[in-house]
Amino acid sequence: MTLKDNVLPTIPRNENSTIATDIIRIWHDPHGRSVCVHLKEHARCPHPSLLGRLSGPALAILDWKEMETTSTTGTVLCGNYGNKWLDAGEYFVEIIILYCEDFGVGALGRMNKTEWLEAGFATRCVEDAMNNRITSKDESTIEISSPTGGSGNYRIGRWVRRKGLPLQPLFTRSQPKECFGNNPNRSTENKKICKALVNRDNPRKGVWGDLQGEDIRGLPEYEFQWGLNLTESGLINRLQQRLNDKSTHLPKICAVGDSHSQFMTDFTLPLLNLTGMFEWTKYRWPNPKAIAHTLKGKNCDKVFVQIGQWPAAIKSGSNPFSFGKYHEEMRQHVQNTLTTLENNTIGMVYLPTLDQCPLMGIINTCQDWRTPTTMDSYTFVNQLMIQELDTARVKHVDTNFIIYPHWDGHTDWQHLT
Repeated sequence: MTLKDNVLPTIPRNENSTIATDIIRIWHDPHGRSVCVHLKEHARCPHPSLLGRLSGPALAILDWKEMETTSTTGTVLCGNYGNKWLDAGEYFVEIIILYCEDFGVGALGRMNKTEWLEAGFATRCVEDAMNNRITSKDESTIEISSPTGGSGNYRIGRWVRRKGLPLQPLFTRSQPKECFGNNPNRSTENKKICKALVNRDNPRKGVWGDLQGEDIRGLPEYEFQWGLNLTESGLINRLQQRLNDKSTHLPKICAVGDSHSQFMTDFTLPLLNLTGMFEWTKYRWPNPKAIAHTLKGKNCDKVFVQIGQWPAAIKSGSNPFSFGKYHEEMRQHVQNTLTTLENNTIGMVYLPTLDQCPLMGIINTCQDWRTPTTMDSYTFVNQLMIQELDTARVKHVDTNFIIYPHWDGHTDWQHLT
């Protein structure tokens, strides 16, 4: 990469961010469909874990890559949006720093796979969530002159701004540290804040997500738009018809996991009148020894495995699973699950994308690691396992086009609704 960034539109930086003095320049490259950050040589955080989101007519998460440069010192990271489904127009850019040093998938450019799998991250803490935005709050906008059609799963659907609403910046939510545990600073007012999603720049009164009110801000201003020929209601109606048609054999789907699997089975699907599509099988940890015994007799045709939250949570005893440990235990867990399906001609195991948690109080106090950096890496490990197992009976289900642009939109700070 040869830097000719002086002729490209500059994006103002936040002078109060935790790495403000590291940043030389932030700019938009409209031809490369990316936003780039140039960090100085000998920066405090030369290889940070960044998360960027565009908000405007639609939402998009930037895909980051550390660039090779021939004409400058320091580090250049570029976040690309070329594969996302975006309309032309003005977009607000927010980039936050999650960790000073990226130990996630981005670190694979600096170490081999074996080193990456073995490295732990129990001592890694997120940057100060109240000062983690590296772009300016007020003037960080870019103009996308021509639409991007989206590629792969990003063409299936997207989040678009509700009709009639003026464009406003979308800021990342963060829960104050005081919200975790029995902190003496948990005042009555703080307790109210802890129960809601907090927009640190535009705190609003009333119930979050109340679209009846005049003052709605943030993620409730966006709705999901499918890129299919069917509408959402049409898709649900087809599923309901198949579910209620007694002459049609539907595969039995077992959802293996803890609260995320339970939430889907007991809340989301019943809300859509699709009760009975999934059967929840409670598992908090990868458990290769027990899973075959648990599934025996359930007659599952399809098994969805979502076991990635607890290994990275405080429940791990402040010792989250390294990517190597997660890889080893999950691979054996999946292999043993396959043994229960060996005589089933339609038997399949699916590994969906692991949900990224918002910056809740427990994460901001460095006692939990369910950040996008970690969860994206666990998802990457799942994909590695699928390649290694080399069987058509294990597949990855990529749901990032739904969950990632809305990663901080969990009303209870853990489960996307």
